[in-house]
Amino acid sequence: MKNKRLLSTILFTTMVSSMFFSACSDKSADKEKKDGESLTSKEEIKMDKEQYLHFLLGAEPKTLDPAKVYDIYSSQVHVNIMEALTRLEIDGNGKEVINPGAATEWSLSDDGLTWTFKLREMKWSDGVDVTANQFVYGILRTLAADTASPCGYLLYPIKNAEAYNGGKAKAGDVGVKAIDEHTLEIKLEDPCAHFLNLTYSKIMEPQRKDIIEKHGDRYGSEVDSMVFCGPFIMKEWIHNNRIELEKNPTYWDSDVVKLEKVKMKVIKEENSRMNELFNGSLDMGGVSKKEWIDKFDATGQFEVKKSYDTSVCYTFFNQQDKYFKNAKIRKAFLLVDDREGAVKALYRDLAEPSYAWVPPAVQVGNDEFRTKTNYRPVDELKKENPDAKKLLIEGLKEEGLNPDPSKHTIKLLQSGTSSKDKEFAEFSQQNFQSTLGVKIECDFVEWPIFQKRTGEMDYQLASQAVFADYNDPMTYFDMWMSMATTVPTGWKNEKFDNIVKKAGKSMDNEERIKLFNEAEKIFIYDDAVISPTVWRFKNTYVRKYVKNYMSPTFGSLDLKKIYTDGREK
Repeated sequence: MKNKRLLSTILFTTMVSSMFFSACSDKSADKEKKDGESLTSKEEIKMDKEQYLHFLLGAEPKTLDPAKVYDIYSSQVHVNIMEALTRLEIDGNGKEVINPGAATEWSLSDDGLTWTFKLREMKWSDGVDVTANQFVYGILRTLAADTASPCGYLLYPIKNAEAYNGGKAKAGDVGVKAIDEHTLEIKLEDPCAHFLNLTYSKIMEPQRKDIIEKHGDRYGSEVDSMVFCGPFIMKEWIHNNRIELEKNPTYWDSDVVKLEKVKMKVIKEENSRMNELFNGSLDMGGVSKKEWIDKFDATGQFEVKKSYDTSVCYTFFNQQDKYFKNAKIRKAFLLVDDREGAVKALYRDLAEPSYAWVPPAVQVGNDEFRTKTNYRPVDELKKENPDAKKLLIEGLKEEGLNPDPSKHTIKLLQSGTSSKDKEFAEFSQQNFQSTLGVKIECDFVEWPIFQKRTGEMDYQLASQAVFADYNDPMTYFDMWMSMATTVPTGWKNEKFDNIVKKAGKSMDNEERIKLFNEAEKIFIYDDAVISPTVWRFKNTYVRKYVKNYMSPTFGSLDLKKIYTDGREK
């Protein structure tokens, strides 16, 4: 993304699924929200005697340190083992709403600058009380330069947060403080239309200074280095194989939690995943190939959950590379990215071509952003540059390189080593070679290595996807600001930064739409920082005995209220 935005980034190769997203959403314009009895159901429900759930985790999480989590896989685990200030849930009418989490209620001052959160009495899995100071510590740690958090920029609406993150202010200058054990105050630089949507993100979870200092760099990488305050605790983490959760008996709302055990499996090969879903070893999973769709449909044992998944798949370029530092070369690759072919060959029509950045379903206020703008920067570039190869040659000449494309070899970094991953990489390889005449070599690595390599700028060309952190176009733009390090490309643009900052401060939706259009123009049309390829759909098959399935469009699969009834039949 996902973070996304890139609290949660996910690979371009990841299967279409509704179960994996980065956390967040838009929603309440209310100034206050109170805890309600509806959160804890007192009704008797019919359930299987044994309550457990098995599902797929697309890849090995890089870390579960809340200050450093930004990929979709880590986010999927995190939302179920920790408790942020609020929770993104789906109400009885199918509407996504922000409900109380660690905070029972909150209020916003009349000037729109001060948020006050009242915290409930709750405990960590080791019996220690959760306090307001732990939220303060978590926010400051995420912003501290030596933490090197990829998601610190999400906290920039907070007063002096950006300055502290950049080493220009002290921790005490940041607008966050504990009024008492159960009252948290957050002051903003300016009114912020999307701030409440950040409160169910990992950046708004409490963090334990004693645990983090005890385990150092091991924190978040092994079960024994962590404590938990969410609906579940992590019992086992067999790297690159599975993560197992158990119900957290100390969770404040444990009466609502019905599942006793959860197993998240890491399965690389698509056919293996599909076979496990078909034979009952998995209770839910994303399905993309028509032959498998037909097979699952014929059983009559599944409900299918379909919608946009808020992700944008894209190609990105290392602008420190001798080729991709040139905008014309980047634009040449952007122009020939075969969006329509990818939809047919790779996504089996479970996606649509993307000619702009922000995907459908994302809103500004009550309006869908894409319906309020007709701007498609990729189309504009294609009209002006009908010959992409000619543009490539011009770029090669500008860099003093051999103008013959066939004399150049470029490496495409691909996450994953499965047959599905190879199918995606080879599709791009063949397309770029046939349209531009360059030679493309594919370099296959697993997801944690992909993150490390791209983070260190050790790549030329790569593909992945970003998911929304919340329901607002801002989530797709602030990750590219100069101070953000989510997807290192070497690109910085002060004009872009200022436009995005202005959009973040504005409370006028029409003005924000215009500003986001300007940002999209700079990002794609002017500078070709990335090449958007497709907007994906979710197509998740859930066994009918799984009840209370909840996976918000702008959040992650939430296990808190899920239970099973009829598994044994």
